Amino acid sequence: SEEKNMFEYIKLKNFKSFGNIEFNLSDRKGIPKNLILVYGENGIGKSNLASAFFMLSETLRTMNVRDIMQTILLEDPESFQDEDFAKYIKMRNKDIETLIKENKTVSSTENMYLEFGFNLNGKSGRYIIETNDSQIVHEHLEYVLIRNRGVYFDITPDSISINEKIFAEKEALNDLKTSCNKFWGKHSFLSILEHECDDKADNYLRNQLSSHFKKLMQFFSNLSCKVKYGSKQERGIIGLPHNILGDYYEGKIDIKDENLLSKTEKMLNAFFMATYKDVKRVYFKKEKKDNFIHYSLMITKLIAGQERDLDFSLESTGTQSLLQLLPFMLVVVKGSTVIIDEFDTGIHDLLVQNLVTSLNEHLEGQLIMTTHNTLLMESAPVLPKDCIYVINELKQGEKEIQCITHYDNKIHRNTNIRDQYLLGQYHGIPEKASINFHSLLETLN
Repeated sequence: SEEKNMFEYIKLKNFKSFGNIEFNLSDRKGIPKNLILVYGENGIGKSNLASAFFMLSETLRTMNVRDIMQTILLEDPESFQDEDFAKYIKMRNKDIETLIKENKTVSSTENMYLEFGFNLNGKSGRYIIETNDSQIVHEHLEYVLIRNRGVYFDITPDSISINEKIFAEKEALNDLKTSCNKFWGKHSFLSILEHECDDKADNYLRNQLSSHFKKLMQFFSNLSCKVKYGSKQERGIIGLPHNILGDYYEGKIDIKDENLLSKTEKMLNAFFMATYKDVKRVYFKKEKKDNFIHYSLMITKLIAGQERDLDFSLESTGTQSLLQLLPFMLVVVKGSTVIIDEFDTGIHDLLVQNLVTSLNEHLEGQLIMTTHNTLLMESAPVLPKDCIYVINELKQGEKEIQCITHYDNKIHRNTNIRDQYLLGQYHGIPEKASINFHSLLETLN
């Protein structure tokens, strides 16, 4: 499509295991790449890189979390609907302080700094958010104002500078300045703005925003991340368009959206029958109750010579992984930016290769993924060589992330990149370890 909306680079300081790192997502001409595959040994920080995008997503939602908290604390708890509670649990009640605690480098005294360079419709911009140990201390956004690039806002505890060109009327600007004086620091300006836009039921504020600012807000809020945290459950935030259902396992849907459920069923059938031989069909078990359809996903498989119906939640880890990945794969084809940590969890190497090469053919958005699947390195020329990146450890525990062309900028088209990687040409591989398990047992005895 004409309009490409993607990230160009990301800079991080004192973020998780990164003291200071820059991740350049653009090619030699400065054009952002559609597909980025990030490799590196275990524990090197691949998930941390994905977490930086996830943190950006979460900072946009802290004002909504505050609302839900107030509902719990101030209002009658009886009035707290199940849906509100589900939403609250999903958001995991993350305020800025919690986000900082989770992401700032352990025992670092300097500020945590995140800078995102982005490109919307061929025009570049950047967003900066900087924090101390408990709150935001600097937030800055620049992008196209009318024709030329300029600063949208630059906010510190001492000064609030907001460009009046980003609003149609001064009244909107004054309203936001008042909210900033009250909330900024514990919440980002973008979170305050997002909240105020949603809060005014008449859409007054949203209509006040310049068209460039609207596009930018949409780009950030459509960012979809699927991230793992150590042994903890994976988490995902997803900016889903209406026609893509977020939860395929089970849920409820308005009766007037029944058509969406039928289309989703048809799409899931096409997907699973293309990936598995023994799947005969997938379908939703439905129950209509008070203007809603409650649904749960079933699968029919050929087992021991007979077709049998199973609840989808009984399927293997790999099949579950595929179902969880599917909405992310659909939105990136539709044009969003998607970050997926450990794309290959539980999925066969060859199937991962098929999925990624198929996705690459249809990408409208930007897919950034971490993976251990070295087979993908052999997928050239279908996958371009410059989509492969490796995270390495330098001296003193500093890290760098480089495209493999950094180590060899004239990679011959017949070069087997996977062989070169495993030989250590691009670094980022585990050291050979010889472990004497008998002596481990003896230590215990």
